[in-house]
Amino acid sequence: MRVLIAIILCCLCISDHPILGQNARAPIGDEQVNISPFSFGIHALGGYNLHTASFTSFKGIPSCCPEYSQATNLGSTIGLSGSYALNQHLGFALRATFSGLGGDFSSDEIQYVMSQSGFATITHDLETSLGIAALEPQATLTFGRATLSSGLWIGMPISMRFSQRETIFPGTFDGLNRIRNELSGDIPFTPSMIFGVSAGMSYAFPLNRTNNLRLAPEIRGFSLLQELSESTYWRAIGIRAGLSLLWSDVEIIPPPPPPPPIIAPLPDLLTTMSVKVQNGLSVDSVVLTERIDRVIQPILPYVFFDEESSEIPIRYQLLNEQQSTQFNEQALMPLDMLGRYHHVLNLAGLRLRNDSSLTITIIGNSAGAGKERRNTGLAFKRAEKIALYLRTIWNIDSSRLIIKAKGIPDNPSNNAYPEGIAENRRVELLFSNPEIFEVLTIMDSVLSVQPEEVNVHGNMISGTMVDRWRLSMMTDTNYLHESLGLHDTFISSSLHIDPSKLGKHKDSLRFRYNVVDTLGRSHTSSITIPIHYQYIFADKTINYSGTDRIKRYSLILFDFDAATLDDRNMRVIDAIKSTNGIQITSILGATDPFGDQERNAKLALERAGVVGTILNVDPLIVKGNSTYQGTSNALPEGRFYNRTVIIEAKEQ
Repeated sequence: MRVLIAIILCCLCISDHPILGQNARAPIGDEQVNISPFSFGIHALGGYNLHTASFTSFKGIPSCCPEYSQATNLGSTIGLSGSYALNQHLGFALRATFSGLGGDFSSDEIQYVMSQSGFATITHDLETSLGIAALEPQATLTFGRATLSSGLWIGMPISMRFSQRETIFPGTFDGLNRIRNELSGDIPFTPSMIFGVSAGMSYAFPLNRTNNLRLAPEIRGFSLLQELSESTYWRAIGIRAGLSLLWSDVEIIPPPPPPPPIIAPLPDLLTTMSVKVQNGLSVDSVVLTERIDRVIQPILPYVFFDEESSEIPIRYQLLNEQQSTQFNEQALMPLDMLGRYHHVLNLAGLRLRNDSSLTITIIGNSAGAGKERRNTGLAFKRAEKIALYLRTIWNIDSSRLIIKAKGIPDNPSNNAYPEGIAENRRVELLFSNPEIFEVLTIMDSVLSVQPEEVNVHGNMISGTMVDRWRLSMMTDTNYLHESLGLHDTFISSSLHIDPSKLGKHKDSLRFRYNVVDTLGRSHTSSITIPIHYQYIFADKTINYSGTDRIKRYSLILFDFDAATLDDRNMRVIDAIKSTNGIQITSILGATDPFGDQERNAKLALERAGVVGTILNVDPLIVKGNSTYQGTSNALPEGRFYNRTVIIEAKEQ
């Protein structure tokens, strides 16, 4: 044992160097480095929870257990830390943590069971899940890279849950049940504050040349000094091991400039240049990122009108002729589903302009009830308004626009409700090729560069007086910047980097600083920085659950009170069926909340069921939602978008 202690002390002495302390100073080459006594860090630890107890039940919770005595479970701790070094060895620290302290108790007892005329084993199981936020004020003792710490542990319960049950084998408790006292919920009468003690040790490994960024493996333990629930003897101990990442501010003191030469009749002309970011760090590389975003949604081919009006409502986004020439679907990427739908007339105009073989039938409808009951004249005016917009703004020839009018839509909503009347006041857009106006798919590419701006410093080290200078920034193929000046011996310029001018493959960013002195001599300093390209594809129809990629399909829309799949919906389902490597995990049928609630609940399940049948999925994953609010139910278009089936599939 003495030999082991001597070896440990020798290792600590050998590794001892001033990485901490009040303004600790360490040489790095010709420079001096001052490291702040303040350190900040994050940590993540894992280990075991050890529970010691002596109680039969929680206060107010029925239980027949003779005694719960001990439990173990895995636990974890994450948090932040800050410390201050009083000198090279002593200091103090404060840690803010969140710990999982759950434990699973189990107790068996053997009793004689009258109904079985024999003995049976009764098993009492109690599972606890404890989440506690804590502050740990600590005193620290440091030897070189090794640090010992100890202090208080002051916790505040965030989540204190339990789940209990009692089972019997063989036999039953009452002739029917093998389980009794099966309860779960919050642990009663937990203290608002929990006090304990903690201690640990760590060993820091520097991650950079200035030693102000350090990775520290550590072992810690804490023990709670009071009961975790009233009227129980129940305490816990946590043993953890993990890593901390520590950072301290640093000041680099450059070496003093060299003394001037004693005799310098004609010094050589020399220049120097540096490229840094705002925090003063040198730029080692430039990262060019190309992000591709994709969004997919169904197109609702309806335009809804106000009562007794043929004017297109202001919520629909109408353009002038010049704006229509610049319109593109990528501009709709930041909008929500209804925001993109309100460009439905612009989407129709864009498709007609891009494909001259397309024609469109514009069917105006009146409500079929109320003040405009079967007013086909008003319905025709509504269709004419749509056709006029496509002719004048999108320059679509009249021969490609077929106008019709009906007193009520072929698939009307229920006129017994104000919402149904509002939904029937619409114009329907039917393309000669229906598939071209079923789905809106937007792909948008955005280039960014890091850093976006660099500070370029140029200096003449030696020579006569400067006559003129030139600063240039370029890539392998593009000239990005050039500035000229006179007489300055030192320049500092902030240059913006345009990502669109950078090459995506094997490109580099080059800086040149050329100086000509009054004797006509020239000297150039140059720096070449590699450009690293990275590609990011963000599909907004994909979510992540742990390590699983969940694909979400919400392209199926239904008419009012309908659960029939038309050709448009069958094309969506056929595309899903033909997709390899997916496992369908959920099918949710939906309706808006208006109308008879019992009918809505049945209709939502019918919609999900007809899709689930075609996809041949487990009926247990087929569900309905009769008050769906994927979009606002206050608008007719929002209610139509909520009459849908949403399919989720896990990519395998």
